Amino acid sequence: MPTAVASEFRIRLCRAGRRPVLALLGAAALFVAPRPGLALTITPTFTAAFNSNFGANALAAQTAWLAAANVFETNFSDPIHINITVNAVAGTSVFGQSNLFIRTVSYANLHAFDVVDAKTADDAAAIGPGGSVSATDPVTGTHTWAVSRAEAKALGLIPDDLSNDGTTTFGAGNPFTFSGPIAAGTFDFQGIAAHEISEVMGRLGLMKNNTNSYSMADLFTYSGPDIRGGAFIGPCPSTASNDWFSIDGGETLLKKENDYCANNLDVDDWAPGSNDSFNQFSRSGVVNAVSEVDLRQMDVLGYDRVVASPEPSTLALMVTGLAGLGSAGLRRRRRLRG
Repeated sequence: MPTAVASEFRIRLCRAGRRPVLALLGAAALFVAPRPGLALTITPTFTAAFNSNFGANALAAQTAWLAAANVFETNFSDPIHINITVNAVAGTSVFGQSNLFIRTVSYANLHAFDVVDAKTADDAAAIGPGGSVSATDPVTGTHTWAVSRAEAKALGLIPDDLSNDGTTTFGAGNPFTFSGPIAAGTFDFQGIAAHEISEVMGRLGLMKNNTNSYSMADLFTYSGPDIRGGAFIGPCPSTASNDWFSIDGGETLLKKENDYCANNLDVDDWAPGSNDSFNQFSRSGVVNAVSEVDLRQMDVLGYDRVVASPEPSTLALMVTGLAGLGSAGLRRRRRLRG
């Protein structure tokens, strides 16, 4: 077993800018006990602000958040606890937002632990010859690699614990549907919650906001066979409009990524297209599913699929569920009406 050496810091990236500043999380008001047994357990702590800002909808919002978390608990089997503070603010200045702890790690350690953790066909493709997780560091010069704290536990870089791994925050003034058919003019809260939970789990890109900083998710950004995209070829290149998620080194382009250079938003969200929980933009009146390709992405980021297929599927699991040096707060996800 390789030996992990890493540093952990706690910082926050404010929504209004990209410079990290120190931040403290609010006190938690309602703690939901973790599930017993050896299984992936996502434990929320709902804050007093979450309950007060959602008011009469607080219980429905809590239930919807738990349903979103259950999608990951059902589809992944890592025997770890992911501990998330769940907050809300008044109004609509925030739609959905995540803040998380990250740990810096050498690429050699990241690769070694990923190889040990590999269990599925997609994992094998990612670490194999020509795969997206190359045996040697694909970046030259001074730089930093990092993973989220939750992801570090999934990979075995740090032991499991009950310490806080991050925060998801929602704007309670937005028109949400919490269960059942999504009403016209409202947004699928469960899909949005799954989006933010997945970022705390490690689905985040660092290469836009932090010079010479990279996350594991960044390893899967390609524009073609053996052609890495994004900041691997420079800050905000024009080719960001042609970045894709790929497991096999760009041979198979599975999902188009957000053009972050055009909209200054998240690197590893998906571009507009089919409705999907991991899209950068959320449309109203539709269910946003955690799709098969979303689950494949979480699989190669270090989580152990319960059932994994080497080929894309039409199955969509409906969600009715920097380097920095530290905890990264991602810019809020945007809304699209219609």
